[in-house]
Amino acid sequence: MKQTQYPAHPPPQASAGGRSWYRIQSKAGGDGKPSDLEVLIYDEIGMWGVSAERFVRDLNAVDDGAVRITVGINSPGGDVFDGFAIHNALVRLGERCTVRIDGLAASAASVIACGGHRVVMANSAFMMIHNPWTFACGTADDLRKTADLMDKVRTGILAAYRRKMSQSIADADLVRMLDEETWLTAGEAVALGLADVVGETVGMKACLGATGVLARFKHPPQSLLAAAVEPEPDPVPDPDPVPDPDPKPAPDPDPVPVPDPAQAIAKAAARITQACLKAGIPETAEVLIMNIQLTNDAAVAAEIERVQAVRDLCVLARLPELSSDYVKSGLSADAVRARLIDRGVQASGTEIDNKEPVKGDASKSKAPNATAIFAERRSKVSGKASQTRPNQAIERS
Repeated sequence: MKQTQYPAHPPPQASAGGRSWYRIQSKAGGDGKPSDLEVLIYDEIGMWGVSAERFVRDLNAVDDGAVRITVGINSPGGDVFDGFAIHNALVRLGERCTVRIDGLAASAASVIACGGHRVVMANSAFMMIHNPWTFACGTADDLRKTADLMDKVRTGILAAYRRKMSQSIADADLVRMLDEETWLTAGEAVALGLADVVGETVGMKACLGATGVLARFKHPPQSLLAAAVEPEPDPVPDPDPVPDPDPKPAPDPDPVPVPDPAQAIAKAAARITQACLKAGIPETAEVLIMNIQLTNDAAVAAEIERVQAVRDLCVLARLPELSSDYVKSGLSADAVRARLIDRGVQASGTEIDNKEPVKGDASKSKAPNATAIFAERRSKVSGKASQTRPNQAIERS
C-alpha cells in the first residue's frame, strides 16, 4: 500500500536531492541569542525522503525551550502520519507556538495547523478538510484492511479538529464536512474554532507542490488553481510594423477562450493515471502526478512515453516486477536498458566480449577449404561401400 496521503533551503533541512518541504529560520535578539524561530512549511509534506521525524529533530536542535516559535503554512497537505507527528510536536510546545496560515492549509496541513496554541489565518487564505485517501492493491482481504485503516485515520483526524474547534458543531455535521471536502475561508475557520484570528490579507502565492495535488481535490477554489500555474514569460514585442498607406478597418477578432487551469490539470492527471494502468503499474501514478508540471503538455507526453518504454524493457527482460521502481525513480529508458543488461550479465556469470576478433587469428578468420571437404566426403563414401559388399555376398550364398 502506498503511503497514506491526506489531501493527503538552508541546511540542515536540504534532502539528498537538495530540496525539502520546510525551512527553519532563527531571529537573534539583542543579546545575540535567538528570540524567535520561524518555521515555513511551503510544500507537500513528506516528500523527497524527508520525514516528520527529521522535521522534529531539526526543530528540537534549535529550540532552547523558551524561544517563541511561529509556523507559517502554505501547503496542499501530504502524508497524514507525518501530519499527526508534527501536530503532536506543536501541541507539546504549548503557548510558545503560533501557527500562521499564509495561503493554504489543506488536508494534512490543516491537521498540523490545529496543533498550534494560536492560529492566525490571513484574510485571503483557505483551509480545507476532507477524508483521507490512498492507493491500494492486493486481495479482497488486503483492500478490507486498507478500508479499516482509513476509518481509523479519519478518527484521528476528527480528534485533532475536535481538540481545536468549538463544541457547537455536532459530530455528524463535522463528518459531513469531511465527506464533502469543505473549503473554509478565514472567517469560516474562525467561526468553527479551527482558527483564532483573521490576519491581514497577503498576496496569494503558489505552493511549490500544489499543482499535482490540487488536481486530486474535488472543487478547489479557482484562485488557488490560478496561483498554482506558473506564469508564462512575457512575449517579445514585434518590431513596429510599416504603416499601410491605405489602411482598411480590421475585423473584430474572435475572443480567445481562456483555458480553465482546473480542467487542464485534471486531464493531464487522468492521462498519466491511464498510462500507468495500461502499463500494469497503477501505484506509480500518484508519484508521477505530484512531480510533473501538469500544465506542460510536452512534459506530460514525455512522461507517458517513458512509462511505456520502461515497462516494455522490463517485460522484454522478463523482469516486469522492476517496472514500478524504475518508473518512480525517474530513470530514462536508456538508463533502464543499461541496468537490465548489467543484471543479466551478473545473473549468467558470463562476461560479454564486444571486441572485434584479432587479425590473423586462424581460429576466428580461417576460410573453409572446399577441396579438402569434398575429398574427405569421397573417402568416407568409398569406405562404406567396401564394408557393404562382403556382407551382401554372404547373404546371397
